[in-house]
Amino acid sequence: MGARSVLVLSLLCVWGAVRAEEGGHDQYKTPSFCGKLECPRYHVEQDFKSFELRVYEATQWVSTPVNLNVFGTGKAFRRLFKYITGSNSEGLKINMTVPVLVYLPINNPSANATMSFYLTPTLSPPKPLDPDVFLGNAGETRVYVKSFGGYAFDYEYAKQAKLLSEELLAHGIQFDDSAYERAGYNDPFTFFNRHNEVWYLAK
Repeated sequence: MGARSVLVLSLLCVWGAVRAEEGGHDQYKTPSFCGKLECPRYHVEQDFKSFELRVYEATQWVSTPVNLNVFGTGKAFRRLFKYITGSNSEGLKINMTVPVLVYLPINNPSANATMSFYLTPTLSPPKPLDPDVFLGNAGETRVYVKSFGGYAFDYEYAKQAKLLSEELLAHGIQFDDSAYERAGYNDPFTFFNRHNEVWYLAK
C-alpha cells in the first residue's frame, strides 16, 4: 500500500471517529407521544410497569394562575397562548410545545393552581406583558409518572393521581404528596392515540 493510500485511509478513520463522537453527543430520541412538538428531555431511571421514575433535564416554563373549571382553564390557556404568539416584550412568536402542565396543590387547588407551557432551552424568553403571566426555571427534576390515554377531564386526572399515590405507597416510595401535576400532550382535535400523564415529585 502506497504512502498516499495510507494517508487517505488514516484521514478516513479520523473522520469516522470524529463523526461517531459527534453523534454520540446527542442520541436522545423524542418520545412518540410528543408528536411533532418539542418537549422536555428526560430519561427513565426506573420502570415500575404501571408507572415510572423519570429524571428531567433543567427546564424553563411560562406560567399563569388557573381556576379549576372549564372557563378558568380556557382563560389560563389563552393567556399563555397569547404570550407565545407575540404578546411579550419582544413581540416574539414562539412555537407551541408539550406538555401543557397544570400544578395542583392537594389541600387548596383552587387557590394555588398554575398552568404552564414548556419553553425550549435554546430560547431566551422575552418578558410577558400580562401581569398574570410569569417565567420560571426548574433544575434537574425527578418525578414519578403514570400515563393513560383517552380524553382526560378533571375527574380522570384526579382518579389517576390517586391510583399513582396508592401505588407509590404500596411500594414504600417516598414522594411529595402535597401536590401533583397533570400533563396533557394533545389538542382537542386529536381523536386517537391520546396521551396524558400525572406526576408526583420524588423525594
